Amino acid sequence: MTGIASRRTKVFDTFLGVTLGVIVASGFSGSVRAEAKEVRFAPADYRGLLYIPMYTVLQHKLIEKHAKKAGLGEVKASALRLVGGAAANDAILSGNADFVIAGVAPLLKIWDKTKGNIDVKAIMAMAEMPTKFFTNDPRVRTIRDYDGIKDHKIGIPAVKVSIQAMFLQMAAENLFGVGQHDRFESLTVSMPHPQALAALFSGKSEVKSHGATLPYSARAIRAKDKGIRLVLSSYDVIGPHTLVLMYNTRKWKEENPKLFKAVYDAHTEAFEWVNADLKRAARLYKEFTESTLDLAELEQMVTDKNEVFYSPMPRNTMKMAEFLHRTGQLKNKPASWKDYMWETAHGLNGS
Repeated sequence: MTGIASRRTKVFDTFLGVTLGVIVASGFSGSVRAEAKEVRFAPADYRGLLYIPMYTVLQHKLIEKHAKKAGLGEVKASALRLVGGAAANDAILSGNADFVIAGVAPLLKIWDKTKGNIDVKAIMAMAEMPTKFFTNDPRVRTIRDYDGIKDHKIGIPAVKVSIQAMFLQMAAENLFGVGQHDRFESLTVSMPHPQALAALFSGKSEVKSHGATLPYSARAIRAKDKGIRLVLSSYDVIGPHTLVLMYNTRKWKEENPKLFKAVYDAHTEAFEWVNADLKRAARLYKEFTESTLDLAELEQMVTDKNEVFYSPMPRNTMKMAEFLHRTGQLKNKPASWKDYMWETAHGLNGS
């Protein structure tokens, strides 16, 4: 063997040794670095109008589109059918979901609980919408009438955890002063929106009030013949606000950077599609959820921007965070809304 050939052999052997070392260190396979092939969403209420951007992403296979564009190959996106922010949070902590779409209060509480370890933060806001409290009880005309009432329950998605629970607390504090935020808590019961609305319509249940969002709130408004009236809107408490956001864990984000961006890009495209033609978005909602509601009724709901507005920008969430911290429900006080949101949202004019 010539000297040149010998040197080439040594160089090749060295290269081969380094390459094999890398392969061994990575487990003899590229699978360690491979990103997930599935994205599982956990919406707190599968049939709510709040989730139209997610329905658009799923119906139009936008994650599959952006994942393929990023070189990730075939990726599947799906949604679990959960009820309430508490169940959605349990799903992400147990690893049964990758992204939760739920209220600001459930996000803040899981952010607080996981800060410095699992680290759950929001990738973006999803929609602004008021929570409205309705009742069929003739004794209740205003929020103050809940004080001391007997034989009356308020159906909300999750006791203590849900954003409806938080708005009742804020309203109670506004009426009765600091330290009185839990004054109505004994009245609340955990109940999915459809069942709470049905209880309200029947007039035969101890559940005589319901903290509702669209489409349930619109149906309650039109049920005046059943003696149902509006008691309180959350917009009366803090002004227009984000109601739900989409959030996930740091681990998933860091293990799936390209797929994380694909999820973000897919929803950015969905927002543009939805807001370009809200009546078209209503048709998609009806088709995707197999809703029995009349299309004209859905179009009326979706096109009223005082009732629902689809935006990735968080609005008035810090007012909620400050309240929850002051009342001892958050250990950690966020310095700004950016503390509980990933950098994907930091360029927005949020609050």
